Amino acid sequence: MTLIANTLCTETEMQRLFSVYGVTAHADHDADGVSDSGVVDDCINQATEEIRFYLWKNYSDAALTTSTLVNRWATTLAVYFLCLRRGNPVPDSLLAEFQRIMELLASGQPIPNLPLRGDLRPTMSNVEIDRRYYRNKIRVTRPNSTDAATTLTQHEATEVPYE
Repeated sequence: MTLIANTLCTETEMQRLFSVYGVTAHADHDADGVSDSGVVDDCINQATEEIRFYLWKNYSDAALTTSTLVNRWATTLAVYFLCLRRGNPVPDSLLAEFQRIMELLASGQPIPNLPLRGDLRPTMSNVEIDRRYYRNKIRVTRPNSTDAATTLTQHEATEVPYE
């Protein structure tokens, strides 16, 4: 298997964290002393996709590849996935770090010094829904409307919720 585009860590970084022998020993399925083709790449891809799953909605791919923190997380996850490859026990320190990283990713906290992907500014709405008349169309409220052009996207509801 080949690496996906813009991976968040490398095999060299995995070797620096887990040692050259550790990476080779866990990736050598046929016991010939050499890492099997694609095993390390699979772990790097899995770690990259796992992190993207949590962070891609808020951060661009280019921003993720520049973050030292994200790189360290991806390296730790890749080594963790490598340890699980053949049912090997994961070292306790690596397991604790994996759990900490997953909790941080799931929390949705912003990553320091990493620009957000989208425009998170508050916007005004010029639409008012009178819930008493749920069969009527949504109307534009003119006093709230402006003629100024915007680059923000408009999200339209297809159905009017009513109680």
